[in-house]
Amino acid sequence: MESEGNEKLRDWLIRCEVVAESDIFVRSGHPEDQVLILRATLLRAAADGVNWREIYRSIYEEWHTQRPHFPDPDTMSVAIDAVRRSRSKAT
Repeated sequence: MESEGNEKLRDWLIRCEVVAESDIFVRSGHPEDQVLILRATLLRAAADGVNWREIYRSIYEEWHTQRPHFPDPDTMSVAIDAVRRSRSKAT
């Protein structure tokens, strides 16, 4: 079972890395779009039962110097927790 969890974590990490590696924000001129897409991907990972904080910590450590618009892990945590709370109240 742990192997399945590690596989899911790896799969979600790869998805988030693809978002982080993307340079579409350079072409669009809207770096916040990349953050929104990354946050949405992390929310889907959380819904899938994966530790999104571990994923984002890894992404942030690798990319924050090249993507200074990425929020620090604490700020991302606050944003994701707010979305999750608002979604749970809506249901």
